[in-house]
Amino acid sequence: MGTEQFFIDEQADFYQYLVDKNAFKKHQTYRDYITRLRYVSQFYRLDKSITKERVDYIIEDLKKTIPLRERYNSPSGVRDIGSGLRKFLEYAQSDYRKQLDDSIIQEEDAVLKNKNIDATEKESILKSRIGQGVFRQHLIDYWKGCSVTDCVTTPFLVASHIRPWRKSDNKQRLDVFNGLLLIPNLDKLFDRGYISFGDDGKIICSDFLSVKDKKILGVHDSMRLKHVGELHLPYLRYHRESCFL
Repeated sequence: MGTEQFFIDEQADFYQYLVDKNAFKKHQTYRDYITRLRYVSQFYRLDKSITKERVDYIIEDLKKTIPLRERYNSPSGVRDIGSGLRKFLEYAQSDYRKQLDDSIIQEEDAVLKNKNIDATEKESILKSRIGQGVFRQHLIDYWKGCSVTDCVTTPFLVASHIRPWRKSDNKQRLDVFNGLLLIPNLDKLFDRGYISFGDDGKIICSDFLSVKDKKILGVHDSMRLKHVGELHLPYLRYHRESCFL
């Protein structure tokens, strides 16, 4: 495995960490940070084992090798990379996945303790987090199969929220317009932010999804949602602005 793969394994979580922290004002800045670290990861291993000492070493080494690079070959370029490395160090030391799991548990607990919701609705809301129950059945009834492909074998399909469950209120968690029914490869790519969809339903592929992986996973630029209703639009916009890499 090349050194770049170590960062690729972390980049979706790192991106969401930055978004959750509301680290930057401009959406493009989040992608810029990923781009810089993808470049650096070709030469240095970037994963959760990273330390401050390792970050300092990489920055100093980048300064020494400025004349040898075609990109980021200026002091300002190295400073930009250094900023990205320090953010990645914060992420690596934050135990982000545990924090994410804890926040989901807190959300579930809040649903259970909500006295304004009856037991049946509570069950529906909690089951919707894993794409089950009433939420899944409503998506099956609405889409009649995969939202993108011709697959109609529902046991193969995954019920997925467009605006993530943890970022939705209880009404949004059960809203059929906040859901897609997808074959597993598309669901995973959508969930991890490697694909999204425009207001016209046309697929949008992240620059961080390689041509090779697109081919292997059966993704092509002519894909689109079978239909898009007016009520889908706010959810799709949220996904593009807050989830899409």
